[in-house]
Amino acid sequence: MLGVEITLFGAAAMLLVCALLPRLRIYRSLFVGACVLLLSTGLFMIRGHLPPPTTAAGRVPEEVFGVGWWILGAWLVRSVLTLVMRRVWFPNDDLPHARRLFADLASALIYVIAFIGIVDTVLKEPISAVLATSGVLAIVLGLALQNTLGDVFSGLSINIEKPFGAGDWITLMVTPEVEGQIIEINWRATHIKTGTNDIIVIPNSVIAKAIVTNHRRYRDPYLSVVRFTVDSLHAPADVIGVLQAAAAAAAGVATNSTVAYATGLGDACVRYELWFGVSDFAKTQAVQSAVVTGVYAACRHGGFRIGAAIVDVRVVAVAGPAPAPGAMCDTAQTNTP
Repeated sequence: MLGVEITLFGAAAMLLVCALLPRLRIYRSLFVGACVLLLSTGLFMIRGHLPPPTTAAGRVPEEVFGVGWWILGAWLVRSVLTLVMRRVWFPNDDLPHARRLFADLASALIYVIAFIGIVDTVLKEPISAVLATSGVLAIVLGLALQNTLGDVFSGLSINIEKPFGAGDWITLMVTPEVEGQIIEINWRATHIKTGTNDIIVIPNSVIAKAIVTNHRRYRDPYLSVVRFTVDSLHAPADVIGVLQAAAAAAAGVATNSTVAYATGLGDACVRYELWFGVSDFAKTQAVQSAVVTGVYAACRHGGFRIGAAIVDVRVVAVAGPAPAPGAMCDTAQTNTP
């Protein structure tokens, strides 16, 4: 069995050398923790070849060592798992809140396993009694924290399915309707920043049951529309060209996203719809204002009249005395079928 201890000491020495390399300094804490864990494991195995202590006081250092070994091992596993989450599952780190949520859940599970290991292997207590007590405690806590647990599991499902994430603009069909940008998704609730810079905290269980409209899930431009009526004296093809050029020149409009349509005819006007993409959903109203301002200036410059043509109404005075009010009423009644 001495060969196992030598192998552990050799691996610990290699980890210590890696910890001293400048290129691997960002992983130094992991290398040092693993080195200490291997050294302590080797020493504990060597200690196992010696006669066991005969008194309770002699077992205290061994128990302290065992508790420290389990805690150090749990910390090392948690650190490696966090590193894997950052490098593999969330490589771009565009979902820091989701990563933290899963890391916290994994950390809790790892430390629970470490606690069970301490009770079973170090303290030599029957694990069945501990599990029975913890089961009763879990039932009591589950009943007391039913709503909170619902929010927690809803948060987990949101982060697994990822219908939206931090930075997305969403609309929640709740009472009242909520529209804003996702700031954070934590264990219990989702924080949303509205257009008026208010922060709304909504429980995850409420969001899980609501109809959610994600305006920027795939980072495509948000499509907005502005409607105009132009005098029918102007050809629709000419008006469409002016509308599209004016919208494309407005600040905040996405490239190659403007298109105009002639959608209907009025008595003296033609109705148009001007669609354009907004690069930043939070600036939709500002971009719409810029588009309307640009379209108005372009139409004035090109001689296009926005709105229906002006209708002149003439009032002709009738010669002679005006009829009496009673006579007008009698005439109206006679002419009515």
